[in-house]
Amino acid sequence: MRLERAFRDFIEFHEIDNQSQYTVRNYRRYVGSFVEWLKTEHEVTSTDDLRVAHLRGWISHLQKRMNRDGRELKDSTVRIWGVHVLAFCHWLESEKIVEQDITSRFKLPRVEQEYIPTFTPEEVERLFEACEDSSIGVTPSVQKALTARNRAILAVLIDAGLRRSELLGLRLCDVDREMRLLIVHRKGNKWQQVPISRDGFRYLHEYLSKHRKSLAAKAGRDVARKDDAVFLSRRGGAITVHTLNQLFDRLQERTGIEGKRVSPHNCRRYMATTQLAMGRSPLDVQRQMGHTTLRMTNHYASLTVEHIQKSHEQYSPLRSKPSVGTETIGMGYWDE
Repeated sequence: MRLERAFRDFIEFHEIDNQSQYTVRNYRRYVGSFVEWLKTEHEVTSTDDLRVAHLRGWISHLQKRMNRDGRELKDSTVRIWGVHVLAFCHWLESEKIVEQDITSRFKLPRVEQEYIPTFTPEEVERLFEACEDSSIGVTPSVQKALTARNRAILAVLIDAGLRRSELLGLRLCDVDREMRLLIVHRKGNKWQQVPISRDGFRYLHEYLSKHRKSLAAKAGRDVARKDDAVFLSRRGGAITVHTLNQLFDRLQERTGIEGKRVSPHNCRRYMATTQLAMGRSPLDVQRQMGHTTLRMTNHYASLTVEHIQKSHEQYSPLRSKPSVGTETIGMGYWDE
């Protein structure tokens, strides 16, 4: 089979499987680049000619590739590209499109686990203080609404630990006011009830009950429908990824936080590391974050040292004392 045809069938397979648009888009990007590279660099256009050497050559190519800043791609980035291509090759094998086994002898490059610093409680306070909107050319009511919206966004990300895409996908019918639950569309096309604390929910309630209608009116919407987006832009439409990124760029500039990225994902990281350090069950944190296994949750546990510091302080070898009454106990039935 021609590689381009196999690639189209692979994308169609995931679309039929109801994979998220984000997942399908990534497969188009990463696997599409691999197929094009095979064609231009090695003149490989058929799946019958695909070999493990091509997979290794692709990784080597990526490791030498420069990003937009003129720097080599990070090892973690190279691995992400490799994971998607490996999934494509596994699919070729499972569909019996290729006869030879090309994946069992291929290993992805190892990635050094970096320490990624997250926020401190003092920095979180500064983030909330920096949510004040300063848009030019808007009415005071819209300005207040945008400020309330910004604080609600920050509260939901930090307290509930949602992903960026999950936050953008929230609809009015996804907010349970009585139970303080968010119905979240998670990875793998799954829906899950995610709790939010009283402290976090009060920001969201303030925005929805008092200010959201001011933004909706900008788009001529006087009636709130259940499928309408929770978070609106200054023009009354649903906020986009670009709008959210702009908000966090402003927050970083206003707070002056240095040495760490001010982003939606770092809010999620702050929630996970803080809760694990406070002693919340890793299983509960796993469900809160929507992880399918504890493996990813444990990654966040490794980012905080507070709990291991306390444990080490308690069991320091320098504080070790001999057990009472053991001085005369010998090692055997003989005299020393």
